[in-house]
Amino acid sequence: MAMKTLVPALLLLGACTEMKDGIEGTQSLQVQLISPANGGSSTQRLMDSQRALTIDVTALGPDGEVDTSFDRDVQVYAQFLGTLTPSLSDPPLTSFRVTGGKATGKAVMLPAAYGPTTLWIDDGKSADPTFATGTSPTLWYRDPFIVDLQTPRSETALDALSSIPLENKQVTVTTSRYSARGRLVVTSVFSQGYTVSDVQCADDAGTPPCTSQAYDHAMIFSFSAPRGEHGEPIVRGQTIRGFAGGLAEFNGLTELGFPRTYTSENEQVDPRREPAPVVADLETTVTPETWFDQLNAPGGGMINFERNEAGLIQINNAKVCDVTNDNDYRTYKQWKLDPAGVGGNCMGNRKVINVITAGTVSEIDPPALAGRTFAKVVGVLRPVNIGTFNVWIIYPRSSADLVLQ
Repeated sequence: MAMKTLVPALLLLGACTEMKDGIEGTQSLQVQLISPANGGSSTQRLMDSQRALTIDVTALGPDGEVDTSFDRDVQVYAQFLGTLTPSLSDPPLTSFRVTGGKATGKAVMLPAAYGPTTLWIDDGKSADPTFATGTSPTLWYRDPFIVDLQTPRSETALDALSSIPLENKQVTVTTSRYSARGRLVVTSVFSQGYTVSDVQCADDAGTPPCTSQAYDHAMIFSFSAPRGEHGEPIVRGQTIRGFAGGLAEFNGLTELGFPRTYTSENEQVDPRREPAPVVADLETTVTPETWFDQLNAPGGGMINFERNEAGLIQINNAKVCDVTNDNDYRTYKQWKLDPAGVGGNCMGNRKVINVITAGTVSEIDPPALAGRTFAKVVGVLRPVNIGTFNVWIIYPRSSADLVLQ
């Protein structure tokens, strides 16, 4: 009896259906690359200069045909190294009208782009967006060099010390900008990372001496003792095949985090390949070479620090400041050098260099050195840039980097 009652009920439930209207309107945007005619390939990359693009865009309905009712402005972004440029919350690269479902011969100027790159076309900013999107065929540009990671958009911009074009990108660097003579050489190793410089050696065999230029240095932050892809420790003077990770600005310091370091088991360690430190003219008087001067003073100004971030710099004839009442020393173990050779307590003097030797040069006792002059101090440069607050810190790597008079 129970079954006889249940079956009609199930039949009645099965008979209850709801008919909805079919999908209407634009479903996607078809993007055709007109110029360049060929986007290149993984083995045949486009030139850096090939960033002026021409495209056609067609609005497609649910049947795959042209939706002639589509009459809207669309926005253009570039997708490369894992994120859109700019982000959807920022103004797009450009925008244009699609009328009657078509837009032809539209010009797009790409920013500097690296690796496989696509244009992203989006209807997402109108009052009643369709959220239809489309992407172009892949455009293959070269992979970035270290100089591309470090160089600000403009050396004269207000954020030149604290902003980089590739921030938040996932980058892979496996090539020197100096071609066959170039090498990626580890210049220092610390408890939570290492620094690497892109250098140009004397010949294709990598014979020292090797030199570097502005923005050729990078800080690889590994959170713990750095190791290569085979688990081996990274050592100073080692030539690596490359590295990959996420790029970020941390208080003005460009860092590559969550890294993978590509190493070769048979690569020779040769500290002679390290580039010579840049000798910093840190006079406190206003001269064309003054690094402490305003950002874009003649001869450089503070942008000189940015050009050598994560690289080796050398300071000559600087006097050690008294750390008795120095909060930086008590809190961070940062002691100070006065490049003007005046010394004293240096309190309130912004034209000083902070030095950290804790953990690398244990034999140094900063309180006992107050008033002494160092003939030479070499170290890796790391900044702290927060608005108008600027601190310049160097990290000597061993006792050989510090020479007292």
